[in-house]
Amino acid sequence: MAAASFPQAQPARASVERSGDAIVFRGRIDEASAAAFRQLLRDPAVKRLVITSPGGLVAFALDMAEAIHARGLDLEVPEACMSSCANYIFPAARNKRLGAATAVGWHGNMTHVLYLQQAGLGRWSDAELAAARSLAQRETAFFARAGVDGFVCWFAKLPPHEAQDFYALSPQDMALFGIGNVSIDPAAPLLPAPGVRLVVAERAEVERARPVVRLEE
Repeated sequence: MAAASFPQAQPARASVERSGDAIVFRGRIDEASAAAFRQLLRDPAVKRLVITSPGGLVAFALDMAEAIHARGLDLEVPEACMSSCANYIFPAARNKRLGAATAVGWHGNMTHVLYLQQAGLGRWSDAELAAARSLAQRETAFFARAGVDGFVCWFAKLPPHEAQDFYALSPQDMALFGIGNVSIDPAAPLLPAPGVRLVVAERAEVERARPVVRLEE
C-alpha cells in the first residue's frame, strides 16, 4: 500500500548500492529494494543513506525507517524524497541534508486515509480499510518512537492550505512537528519544484485544523 493511496502499476526496480560509508538508494520503495537496503545496512561501517525516491509501499518504507532510526543514520536527499519516503524515511534519520528547498514532499499517509473515510470524503473496500488501519497504527507507533508529529504528512491537505498535490516545508516549520537537524545546500534552488507547493506552518493554525481520527475499527 502506497501512502494515502493503494497499489499502482509497478515501475522499474530501484537501484540500491554501497558507496563508501553510504548506501545510495534510487527508485521506488518496495519489498525488494527495502530488503536490499537492510542487507547492506548489516555492515556497521554504513553511516549515511543517500536517497532519491518517489515513495512506495508503506510497510516496506516503515521497515527501512525503523532500521534507519535504530542505527541513527544520517540522510542526504540530493533531488527528491516524496510520499512514503517523506513520511517515514526522512524523519527517521539523525542529520538530514537537502539538495533543494522542496526536495521533501508530503501528500498524505495512512492516518489521512482513515480520516478521509471517516469524514465521508473517500470510499475504500473493507479489506483496503483494514490494511490502512493496521498501517496507520504502525506508523503512529513509529512516529511516537521518533518523536515526530505524524500530522506533518497531511495537515496541508486541509483548509486553509488545501494543497492539491505535494507540499514542502522549511526546516523551521519541520521543527514544529519534531523533525530537526535539517539543512539545505546553500546553492539549492529557492523556487518550488514542479508539483510541490511550499507551505508555511503556524502552530495555532495546525492545531485548529487537526481532526480526531479513530485508529480502531
